[in-house]
This record gives sequence, structure tokens and C-alpha cells, in this order.
Amino acid sequence: MRTLLVFPRFKYPSGDPPLGVAYLAAALRARGLEVDLFDATFVRDPLRALREQVSRTHYGVVGISTLTSMIGDAVEIAATVREASPVTKVIAGGPHPTVAPEHTMALGAFDAIMLGEAEETLPDLVANDLRFEGQRGIWYHREGEVVRNEPAPPVADLDALPLPAWDLLDMQSYLSLWYQLDAVRYGVRGTSIMASRGCPYRCTYCQPTLRTIFGTRVRRRSPEGLVAEAAELEARFAIEGLMWLDDTFLLDRAWTRELCARLVDADLGLIWGANVRADVCDRESLEVMRDAGLRMVHIGIESASQRVLDEIYDKGITIEQVREAVQTAKDLGLLVRGYFMLGAPTETEEEVRASIRLANQLPLDDVTFSITTPLPHTHLYDMTRDLIAADFTCFDYYKTAVYQSDDVLPARTLDRLKKLAYVKFYLGPKRLGRTIRSMLGISGLRKALLKVQRF
Repeated sequence: MRTLLVFPRFKYPSGDPPLGVAYLAAALRARGLEVDLFDATFVRDPLRALREQVSRTHYGVVGISTLTSMIGDAVEIAATVREASPVTKVIAGGPHPTVAPEHTMALGAFDAIMLGEAEETLPDLVANDLRFEGQRGIWYHREGEVVRNEPAPPVADLDALPLPAWDLLDMQSYLSLWYQLDAVRYGVRGTSIMASRGCPYRCTYCQPTLRTIFGTRVRRRSPEGLVAEAAELEARFAIEGLMWLDDTFLLDRAWTRELCARLVDADLGLIWGANVRADVCDRESLEVMRDAGLRMVHIGIESASQRVLDEIYDKGITIEQVREAVQTAKDLGLLVRGYFMLGAPTETEEEVRASIRLANQLPLDDVTFSITTPLPHTHLYDMTRDLIAADFTCFDYYKTAVYQSDDVLPARTLDRLKKLAYVKFYLGPKRLGRTIRSMLGISGLRKALLKVQRF
């Protein structure tokens, strides 16, 4: 039986490959199962291309990995598959089905959904000829009812997973659009890598959904395995840089130190970036990381309002910690990207403007401003669900405000403030020259145009 995995990214192409489906494809291959991957990211007419592929190749099952922002597109994909091959089973998996299974099943678009990590459960299901009965981690329709099988445990040993099936992705396109370290040196050829799964923090915009997806315990890959993967990426794709996607890179300092020591010993010559929390961003750790190749840190600042950080986001950091973390990184010669969210419930226009001012006052090199979006069944969603005026299919934290209430700034005001934030930061006197230089050449222009789509 041949499986087709689909990643339905119809909007906002980026340089970050979909590692989740690439891991799934590799896991299927490791069990001797046939698999193809349809990544819609760079496909001009994805539904037409998918219809043609499904029509000419017999697939026993099509698995669609979907975020909340992609669930509407996933429904369209399911309909396209049924039209081209009515006998093919269609299964949805990924973050949205895992955290909102009732909603996903109620859509009526899928034969079944798979909850949680699927590198073990999906190969089991395919090897057992798609027998849903008794398969852990599966919900499915039977005689008009939803059958809810027992949940599957998270993958116990991440090192046991095969490396992602990069050969099934258009890696050259991803490499050409990757911009995570462009602030360090424009055009750094690189890609992204995952070292762990899980998060112990309690931020309301992420939890408890991260625990639902990954379990309650943070699992880390071994430093030796990660260095081996970095070496493989360098050998295959001649990369110069990496971005560690983990939210908790500095949570376990002993693990971080060992990874850095092994990177130094391997002498791969790679530079890299990492996400760090402001409250654990100490000078000694950053020095160790810098000596192993760290050139840029990404810090979730979220808001300049301590009230919003404490009462709405439960972030567990202070503005003073943010200032200290940014300054410590800059003192060590590192670049810093700051992440901000605009439009939390009860956040005033003055508080949003204070965040814009903070972004320009801090010595940041890059910023991202997003619209506060209560992803399904996070604490933020549960606290504010009465204020939400949009269906999940409309959720888009780049552009769309989903709240409608006197307790939330109007969508038009938020859009104006977000655009003002970007203009002030990137076209201000401190950064205008670098902004212009980054747009020179075909590659720079392509990256700029992709970013403008989110503007």
C-alpha cells in the first residue's frame, strides 16, 4: 500500500521546510512502506496538481498534516482526493486535529484523524491495512458515530527516529528562501533543525496544547545525534548555517553545554541561531554558545506591558529581564530578533504603541509583529472564547484579528498599528540602509516579496 503525505501550505511560503511530514515519511520508509510527499508550498495550482497525482498513482491512504491556520485548506485537499480517488482513505493529523479533535471530526471531511505524534502509529496503521479498530491515537467514523481509540504515547526515544526525508522536499527552494541568519550575513545558506519536543512553561497562548501534542515531559535528542544530523545536512546541501527551532534551547544548561562542546569538536564551521527565554539568558551560557557558532538569538518579548505579560499571557518574564537579555547578547556581539504580539484582550492602544516603542528602543536587529490569536484550547482560547468572532478556518496570526469585543482593539486599528510597527522599525534611520541592501538582487527581492505577503 502506498501512502501520500500532504502539507497544505497554500499561503506564506518560507524557507523553513515542513520537518513534521518529512519525519513521518522517513518513519514509513524505515518500516519498508512506500510513501510520497506532496508539499504545496511552491506549487502554483496545488489542488489541480494534487488531483493529477492522485489520479495517476493509486494511494491507499492520504495523510494531511495541518495547523489550525491550514484546516480550511486541508478540507479542500480531502475533497480533491475523494474526487480523484473515492476509495482512498483520508486521514488528518498534526496540531489542529490533536488539540481540536471534535471540531476536526465534525467537519466531515476525513475518514479518521490521528492525534499526537505519529512516527510510530502511522506506520503501524498502514502496515495493518488501515484497520482503525484498536489502533491507538486514532478517531474514526463508524456507522454515523465517532469512535475514540485510546491515545498513543509520545515517542519515547527521539534518537531512534530516522532523519527527515529531505529528498522528498524541494530543498533547493527552501534553501534559497531561508532568511533566519540574513541579519548576520545576507544570503547565509541554511536550514532548520529540531533538537527536542515539549515545553514546561505555562504561557497561555501555547499551553496546554503543547502538552497535548508532545506530552508533559520535555524530550531531547542526544548531542551526538544532532551533530551527526548537522554534518549530514552540510554534506548533502552545503549549508553554512542552522536555526534550532526549539523553544527551550537553554532549559537544560548541561545538555546545551555538551551539544556546544561536540559542535566545537566536530569543527563543521556552521553558524547558528536559537530561541532563548529572557529569564534564562545568562552571559556564561551565551558565551559557550557563541564559541560553538551562535550568532543570533530570538527572544519572545511579546509586549512592553508588564500587565499584559502577567495577566493575559502568564509569560513569567519581566521587561527588565528582556532589556538585560538583549543587552547581554549585544555585548557578546550577537544579533537579536524580538517577537511581539499585538492585540491581546484588554490591551489598550497605548500599550500596543509602547510595544512598538520598545522594539525601536532596544538594540534589536530583526522583529516580528503578529496579531494575538487564541489557538484552539490554549488557556488564552478558553479564557476569551466568548470574544472570538471567527471560525478556526479564518485564524491567521499574520493578518487577521479574530476577536470582536469592546475589550479588544478593532481589527482595522490593529492592522494599522502592525503596519506602523514594521515601517518604524525597518524604515527608521537606524535600519533603513540595511533594509535596502537586503532587497538587492533577485534572491533578496523574492524574500522581501514573501515577507510583504504577511504585512
